[in-house]
Amino acid sequence: MSNKLMTLKEAVSKYVKSGDTLFVGGAQHATPQAALHEIVRQKIDHLGVVAVLAQPTLLIGEGLVDKMITGYAAQDYTASYPLGKAKAMNRFPVYEEYSHFGISLALFAGYMGIPFIPTKGHLGSDMPKYNKNIKSIDCPFTGGKVAAIKAVVPDVAVIHVQRADAEGNAQKWGSIGVDVEGINASRKVIVTAETIVSSDVIRRDPNRTIIPGFRVSAVVEQPWGAFPSRLAGFYNADRGGFMRVAIAGGNEQTYEDYLRDFVYGVKDWNEYIEKVKSIKGADYFDKARLKNPVKSEPIITGS
Repeated sequence: MSNKLMTLKEAVSKYVKSGDTLFVGGAQHATPQAALHEIVRQKIDHLGVVAVLAQPTLLIGEGLVDKMITGYAAQDYTASYPLGKAKAMNRFPVYEEYSHFGISLALFAGYMGIPFIPTKGHLGSDMPKYNKNIKSIDCPFTGGKVAAIKAVVPDVAVIHVQRADAEGNAQKWGSIGVDVEGINASRKVIVTAETIVSSDVIRRDPNRTIIPGFRVSAVVEQPWGAFPSRLAGFYNADRGGFMRVAIAGGNEQTYEDYLRDFVYGVKDWNEYIEKVKSIKGADYFDKARLKNPVKSEPIITGS
């Protein structure tokens, strides 16, 4: 058994490199914001980013992304300050588009270790015209046409979960999106978790484990690591405040102020949390925490 616990700064510095293709977990839930902020703080650039409904706004706005592999992402740089900033720096990313299902298939092929995966999806659309990684081929069994989607194998994944053990066995519940496919397709995985629990806790509820520890490179205990997005069972999203900037981008002043104060102006995510409290009040995070969480019915899994 190996203990993979480290700080977020150590994990990002050790496992995320310039030129990597990065899978960003979360689909409008549990976006690994702490990890994304740390990547920006370390200015790791020339990234490819694979994301489904997890817009890495700060990475794009700071010119760190060469390519976005996505099912949907805002691309109008005239309507978004961070995108416009990237365009002005000549750092606007290339967009490689699929359907959301197509992204899940590309990652699943990477997860399985096969070069491509067949599907009926994308046939009849213009996507193969614009995406060289979607082809039309003859089915060897029926003779009909199927689409072939090339496998996507990210260099590193970042994901936030509710709990993990020190070995990296990570458990997540609520909306999963394409996290299972994305993290298991990736060569390296950084897990940030609200809480670190014993391996005995993980074994009591094995069906919640979305990636086994032997596939994980680093584990970081990072409370509020998905803030300002929501995390099932823990806290709600701050839709009217920080979420508008950290995720949507805001206008020039709010975006640049946020970068100065909450990205480059703090040494790590723990200091970020304390700075937010100093501005918003000591009870700010208590207000975001779920007041009456509903527990699942206990399940008997063993003796």
